[in-house]
Amino acid sequence: MSHPLMLAAARRLVTVEGERTSAREEAFRTWEPRSVAAATEYARHVLGDDAQSLTWEVLGLLPFEETLQAVASLDTVTGQHLELHYSSAPDVERIALRVSCVTCPNQLVEDVTSLEQLGQLLSQTPAWSVINPRNGGTL
Repeated sequence: MSHPLMLAAARRLVTVEGERTSAREEAFRTWEPRSVAAATEYARHVLGDDAQSLTWEVLGLLPFEETLQAVASLDTVTGQHLELHYSSAPDVERIALRVSCVTCPNQLVEDVTSLEQLGQLLSQTPAWSVINPRNGGTL
């Protein structure tokens, strides 16, 4: 007959594995709203109140449930698509501006740490001629 400690260990393992499975399933069900909420909150923190107007969409489920990610499209100007990417892992959040060529494989990805820095990054894109406030630009 098996020792009682062996049976207790087996029961404990089955219980813990069940709890982990339930936690993974819950994380999967709530991943999309958590990603959008986190992106919205962090963008507002980094970029200010105007970031509330961003429409975030999830990019897809990553293998690690604790990693959240979302994307917000800004515009497409003269063949370049501009979007913000949000990602977070435990204790690390990041927003990056991605500028990609619509008809070619070129792309630029730069971290965004403030609204001013986002402006600096945008000033290096074709979108600047459309949005430059000095030239009366409006998007």
